[in-house]
Amino acid sequence: MRNLDKFNVDNLPGFNGGEATFAQLPKKEELFTLVGEDKSLESERIATAPYSYFKSVFKVFFKNPGAIIGIVVLVLIVVGAIIIPFFTPEGFLAVNMHRVHLKPDGVHLLGCDIEGKDLFYGIWTGIRKSLSLAVISAGINLVVGTIAGLIWGFFRKLDVFFIGLYNLISNIPGLLIYMLLALVLRATFPTMQDETRLIISLTFTGWVGLSQFVRNQTLIILNREYNLASHTLGTPARRIMTKNLLPYLLAVIVTQGSLMIPGIISSEVGLSFFGLGLTPTKISLGSLIENGRKNFTLYFHEFIWPSLALGLIILAFFLIGFALSDSLDPRRHR
Repeated sequence: MRNLDKFNVDNLPGFNGGEATFAQLPKKEELFTLVGEDKSLESERIATAPYSYFKSVFKVFFKNPGAIIGIVVLVLIVVGAIIIPFFTPEGFLAVNMHRVHLKPDGVHLLGCDIEGKDLFYGIWTGIRKSLSLAVISAGINLVVGTIAGLIWGFFRKLDVFFIGLYNLISNIPGLLIYMLLALVLRATFPTMQDETRLIISLTFTGWVGLSQFVRNQTLIILNREYNLASHTLGTPARRIMTKNLLPYLLAVIVTQGSLMIPGIISSEVGLSFFGLGLTPTKISLGSLIENGRKNFTLYFHEFIWPSLALGLIILAFFLIGFALSDSLDPRRHR
């Protein structure tokens, strides 16, 4: 019968064969010294860089051709809107009855509008104004809508309040709400800046739709195992919302944000149509499109060029938004 207290050491360095007890076996450090480091394993080791979620996001994002096109278009538009207005010749954006409905020529590249203002420099000035208003308004709507949506989805006791608010606002046309707010603010605060009045009008209820969307997504994610485990272990609600829920909602939030900006510009166009936008002395895409619409059949260039600028902005944000939505999806990353 084999003695289980002894071990075969025929192939162990430092022994001449035979058997040895457990106490006679070399320690781990001594065994490593006896065997020596196997240099041949160095070539078989695979060097892997630490995984980064955001690096993976950027990699997926910039592989999307639509993202590249959208970024190029948007960068060119933004740079042009910042730089070109500074080179506007004197008097080109002033009211001039001698240039009314002037067609494109060597001096006025895109012609002039109903007020005699140069369309080329007017469009770039209008893009800067409209983009500034839209980005600020969309940013406010995104922040407020995301926070409200997370709270709405996490604390189910607030359903009655939020559902009532959502049903009330969603059953009224958005443009009508903006018009009423603009009228009330103009009458109540006559010295308020036009830009401030527009931002308040566009953000007072603009976040409600996003909050309902975020709430629905929150309810889906909240019932996953790791969130149930976190809740059972007593993890604070703020940490669950910021660490477990928000990263999975980034794709939804970014996509909605990309759609908000052109939508807000369109709303500004609607307010300008009813005389509730910026004053005539301030140029925006909304005022230019509204002026061009009045004489579209006779002077179509006054409507086409501002509308084309708005279309390019919408296209750029759509391409970037959907590319970001795709790249931020956790299912595309390990």
